[in-house]
Amino acid sequence: MTPKIFIRRVLSALLSSTGIHALLERLYLSDKAFILMYHRIVPMSERLPPHVQPGMVVSATTFEKHVSFLRGRFKIVFLDELMAKVRKGESIGRCCALTFDDGWRDNYSEAFPILKKYAVPATIFLATGYVGTRKTFWTDEVSSCIDRLNIGAMAEVQAPDSVRRFSGELEGLQKKAELFREELIELLKKKSPHDREEILAHLLGDLSVATTERLMLNWEEAGEMAESGLVRFGAHTVHHELLDQLPLQRVREEVQFSRMEIENRLRQKVTTFAYPNGNCSESVRQIVKEYGFDAAVTTRRGYLESGISPLDAPRIGLHEDTCATIPMLRSRVLLQAF
Repeated sequence: MTPKIFIRRVLSALLSSTGIHALLERLYLSDKAFILMYHRIVPMSERLPPHVQPGMVVSATTFEKHVSFLRGRFKIVFLDELMAKVRKGESIGRCCALTFDDGWRDNYSEAFPILKKYAVPATIFLATGYVGTRKTFWTDEVSSCIDRLNIGAMAEVQAPDSVRRFSGELEGLQKKAELFREELIELLKKKSPHDREEILAHLLGDLSVATTERLMLNWEEAGEMAESGLVRFGAHTVHHELLDQLPLQRVREEVQFSRMEIENRLRQKVTTFAYPNGNCSESVRQIVKEYGFDAAVTTRRGYLESGISPLDAPRIGLHEDTCATIPMLRSRVLLQAF
């Protein structure tokens, strides 16, 4: 446990035991709702697999604690139902929605049994081009190979200009492996799709990132979850591209085709959308609206309240380091500093 996490844990316990969390709940959430954003739910273990980004993970043990606590203190509803309340001007005080991005297989193997145990609803946003495949996101490829990346190839004279420029940008990053990983990924996200592809080709080189394990949901698993009545699915594009970096015609294809695929496969109306990485623009929002989505969520932190744009809904992102205990979860929901 790092000093930062230890301090966060101790302060959260203090805020909870002194009643400050309860006071803040009454102050902030009596007329507001919140949307929680999860990605992966994994079995509790001492060491994560190399391809897993720590900032994407909550343990199954922690997730069950969350669900049990939230079910007792808040009204957990489907995201589309919550957004309908917002549009109609109905009361949303102390409501909460659970969402999962990307469509990871562990949402089925680890999270779904917990949702069934507590009869709690959730929404999963699918990047349809990954469903049922052994593909990996480029972020996971970088994470998996972080200790073996071909940094030296970045400065080669014959490398493309985008790659050599990126080599200079790397010098300012943290050298500690964990910090380097997160900063490197964030830096790559800011590049255009073309430049990022060139950089990744040189950065990863011939490193093997293949996995025989299927990490993403397949349509049979998604169908079982949908039939349970506890899980609804939203669109998260086809290829998980950052939409504000694409030509508008590509944005239309990513938005439209992802929705069509889910509706055709699951026979479930899709009305919600999640922007990959939260990246959006006014043009992107208009396209999402054009293709019939009633609501779209970002990664921007905040509460859902009266008057908020249904196509720009904030969420509260969670990972194990920020929410391993219930007091830490409450701090994360109630305090920006956490």
